[in-house]
Amino acid sequence: MFTRLISRTFLAPKSAPVDIQQWREHVLSTILVVVLVLGSITAVPSILLATSEGYWSVAVMDVVALAWIGCIWHLRRISFRLRTINFLAVLYFAGVWFQLVGIPVSQIYLKAVPIMAALLLGLRPAVYALVLDAVTMFCIGYLGNASPVAEGLVDQPFLRWLIITLNFSFVCSAITLSCAVLLQKLEKSLDAQRAVTESLKEGQERLRLANEELRLTAAAVERLNDLVLITEAKPISLDGPRIVFVNDAFVRRTGYSREEVLGKTPRILQGPNTQRSELKRIRSALEKWEPVRTELINYTKGGEEFWVEADIVPIADDAGVFTHWVAVERDITERKKSEARIHKLAFFDVLTGLPNRRLLLDRIGTLLTSARRTGLVSAVLFIDLDHFKNINEARGHAVGDALLRHVARRLGNLLREMDTVARIGGDEFVVLVSNVASDINSGAHAALAVAEKIRDAMTQPFVIDGQPYSSGGTIGVTLLPKTGQSADDLLREADTAMNRAKAAGRNQIAFFESAMQFEVEQRLTMERDLAEAIATEQFQMYLQPQMDRNGRAVGAELLMRWHHPVRGAVSPAIFIPVAEESGMILKLGDLALRQGCLTLVRLLGAGKAMPVSINVSPKQFRQVDFVEKVCAVLAETGAPASLLILEVTEGLLIDNLEDTIARMVQLTALGVRFSIDDFGTGYSSLAYLRKLPLYELKIDKSFVQDAPDNPSDTAIVQSILSMAKHLGLRVVAEGVETQEQADFLIASGCDCLQGYLFARPMPLNDWLATEQKQPELLKL
Repeated sequence: MFTRLISRTFLAPKSAPVDIQQWREHVLSTILVVVLVLGSITAVPSILLATSEGYWSVAVMDVVALAWIGCIWHLRRISFRLRTINFLAVLYFAGVWFQLVGIPVSQIYLKAVPIMAALLLGLRPAVYALVLDAVTMFCIGYLGNASPVAEGLVDQPFLRWLIITLNFSFVCSAITLSCAVLLQKLEKSLDAQRAVTESLKEGQERLRLANEELRLTAAAVERLNDLVLITEAKPISLDGPRIVFVNDAFVRRTGYSREEVLGKTPRILQGPNTQRSELKRIRSALEKWEPVRTELINYTKGGEEFWVEADIVPIADDAGVFTHWVAVERDITERKKSEARIHKLAFFDVLTGLPNRRLLLDRIGTLLTSARRTGLVSAVLFIDLDHFKNINEARGHAVGDALLRHVARRLGNLLREMDTVARIGGDEFVVLVSNVASDINSGAHAALAVAEKIRDAMTQPFVIDGQPYSSGGTIGVTLLPKTGQSADDLLREADTAMNRAKAAGRNQIAFFESAMQFEVEQRLTMERDLAEAIATEQFQMYLQPQMDRNGRAVGAELLMRWHHPVRGAVSPAIFIPVAEESGMILKLGDLALRQGCLTLVRLLGAGKAMPVSINVSPKQFRQVDFVEKVCAVLAETGAPASLLILEVTEGLLIDNLEDTIARMVQLTALGVRFSIDDFGTGYSSLAYLRKLPLYELKIDKSFVQDAPDNPSDTAIVQSILSMAKHLGLRVVAEGVETQEQADFLIASGCDCLQGYLFARPMPLNDWLATEQKQPELLKL
C-alpha cells in the first residue's frame, strides 16, 4: 500500500517521455525520491548508533548528505545538468569520506558515480567519472596508507593499490559502459519512436486537413449556384459515361432527383433543339481527353429549355490515369434571352418582327457575294402599300399597326424559307428573293412571277377586328448581281423602280432595267387581255384533219386560236406560255375540253364520226378532279368518249408516273384514248410505252421536215414507225408540208398524216363546208 502510494505520487511520470532527456529527468527524480525515502529510513538508526558511540562525524555526514539530496530534489527550477552534477558530487564525496575513515562501503559510493553519470549524462561524462574514481581510489589508498581488507603485498603498497584500483575500474567500467551503450540504444530507439510519432502526427494532421478540405470542398460544391455533374471516364460509346455525382444546384435546376440521374448518361438532358454540332465538338474533345468549353441547350425534367455554359475537364489519379469527367455548368438562360432581345432590337422591326434595314443590308451583301461566285440571279422587290395613309388616318394607328402586321404575315406565307421579307420603315417592305434563275432573262421572269403573286395577295382584303380593309401594293424590282453593285445600290434601284410604278398608277409593277420593264409591261398587258379573252370567250377551236394513205379524213386535232379585237390573231406560241406561267392554262384547258366535246357532237350531227384530239397540259391533267371534269363534260355534252383523244406530252410522265397511269386507266375505262404528242423530243423512254394505256404516237414535225433528205431524221422516223407497229400503236405524222414527205411516210407505213399539205387549221364550219363542196378534194 505504501509502496503503491509512493510510486503513484512521486515515481509515476506526468506524461510519457518523448525523448532520452525527458527519460533521464524522470529517472533522476525517481532516484532522488528513492534515496530520500530509503536514506531517511536507514539514516535515523545509523545516526543514533553513531552518536551513542561517539562517532559524530558519521552522524554529521549522514545529515549533510540527506540535506543535500533533499535540496537537489526540491530545487527543480535549476537545470537538469546542475542537479545531476550535485547528485554525483554527493555520491563522490560520500565515497571519499567513507574511504578516508576506512569504511568498506566507500567503493560502493565511488562505483555509483560513473554508473549514474552514464545513466544521467551519457558516455563521455561517465568516462570522466571512471577516471576520477580510479585516481581518487589510488591516491587516497596509497597516499593515505589505508588498509584495505586484503592479504599479501603488505610491503608493496603501491602495487597493492594499483591492483585494487585496476580491478575496481574494470568492474566499474563494464557496468558503466553497459549502461551507456544501453542508453545510447534507448536514445536511438526513442528518437526513432519520436520520428515515427512525429510522422504519425504529421500524417494525422495532413489527414485531418485533407478531411477538412474535402468537407469544405464538398460543402462548397453542394452549395454552389453552378451545376456540377461528374461522370465516369469511360470511353465514349452509345451508352456514354455514367453519372456518379450531381450537386444541389443540378437537382434544383433540372427537376431530376439524384436517384433519377445517378447511373444515367448526360444524354438525359438533351432534347430536340440541343445543338448537334456542339455535341459533336464535345465528343471529339472527350475522345482526345481534352478539356472543352461550350454553350449548350439542355432540358429540364418537365421539358423546359435552358442554356448552360459548360466547362468539361478530365480528372486523373496520381498515376495519371483519367478516372472521371467533371462538368461545371452555369445557367445562362437569362443572358441568352437578353442577347436575343438585344439582337432583335438591333436587327428586327419591333412592330412586325421582320428583319429591319440593317439586317436586310447584311443579307443582301451576303447574297451579292454568293451570286458573284455562283452566277445565280436573285431579285430585290420594294413594296409600298397603297392607301395605307388613308387607313391609318381614318381608323387610327392601332388599326394601321394591325394592318402592317397582317401584311408581314401574308408576305411571309407567300415566300420560301430561304427568302427574306423586311420592313424598312412606315408602309415600306422589301422582299429579297434568292437564287431564282441562272441567267438574267429567266431571273426577270421568275421575279415578275413573284411580284405578281405578291401584288395579287395584297389586293385581297385584310380583316381587322371583323372589318375588311383593302389595300394593294406598288412594287419595284431590280436584279442582282451586276458589276460594281452594292447592297445600298440595290435598295436605291428597287426604290426608284417602285416610284416609277407609283407614277404610272397604283398597284403596278416596275423593273429598274428599262428593257425588262418594256417586256414586263407587254406581259402584264398580255395577261390582262388573256383573262378578258377567257371571260368574253374570244377563243375558238380550229380543226386540222388527219388523213390516211387514201386521202380520207380519219381524224382531226383541235387547236385553240385567239382573235383579239385590237391585236388581231395572237399566236399560240405567245399566249400559251403566258397562260402556263400565270395559271390561266387551267381555264383554257377546261374551255378546250368543253369545246372539243361540242365539236364531236357537231361532227356526229354532220355525219362525220371520226375521233378528235385535244391537247391537255400537265397542270390540267394533274388536277385532283381532272377525271371528274372529263366525265362531267362528256355527260353534259353527250359526246361519245370513244371518239375523244387526249394528247399529252412526254413531260407529263416525268413525275408521279404511277398516279398518271392510274388516271389514264380510269379514263380509258370510259372509252377515252390517249396520244403522246411531239414524241421523241422529250422524255422518250420505251419503258413507259409498255406501261401506259396509249392509243397513238405523234411524230414531231421537227423529224418530218427534213425527211427523207436527212438520213438521221429518216432513220428516227422509220424507227418510231417500226417500234409503234410492234407495240400496236397508231402513228400520226405532224407537219407534213410536201408531197415527198407524204410519199416517204406512206411508204414507211405511217397510219395518218397531218399538215399544211392537206389543210391548214380552220373553224369547224369552214371545214364542214369544204367537205360538202369537195368530198374528193384531198384525194392523193
